[in-house]
Amino acid sequence: MKKFSLKLLSAALISAVVLNLGGCAALKKKFTPKKKPKKTPVFYNVRKYDVKPSVELYEKHYVFWINWHRELTTELGENFKSDIRSAQEMRGNLESMESLLNDEKAALLAPHVGELRKVEAILEKRSMTKGNETRIRRILGREYRAIRSGFSPSKMKGSIRAEWKPREES
Repeated sequence: MKKFSLKLLSAALISAVVLNLGGCAALKKKFTPKKKPKKTPVFYNVRKYDVKPSVELYEKHYVFWINWHRELTTELGENFKSDIRSAQEMRGNLESMESLLNDEKAALLAPHVGELRKVEAILEKRSMTKGNETRIRRILGREYRAIRSGFSPSKMKGSIRAEWKPREES
């Protein structure tokens, strides 16, 4: 037993001497975080976009409106947040379509945008009852048919503005 404790004591002394001679610098260096090189900021050249109202832009918003409208009608009542988002996107695309049209056609589209604002207001109350759901589905169906028949891109080709409508100050 004495030989074992003597061997253990000598191994401990030898390891202590080796650690003192070598030090813990390598161990310390291993676990200290390395400094990351600083990245130089990237600057982009600002360029002016020369986008004019066009039938293609109107058609893009029209297609987006149809897709958001379909999503709202198929998933109505399943999730409040997605219903509200679909209604907002649908209304936003209709407002973009309205801003691309000349004043006469924009005035004809404005009541439809108003109806969809009412739908959005009902959805934001977050009290979806069977009656509200039926009412919203009827409004959406009526507005879908009216907008598809009256404001398709093929019918609006001659009614697109030449320049953007200036924003009204509130």
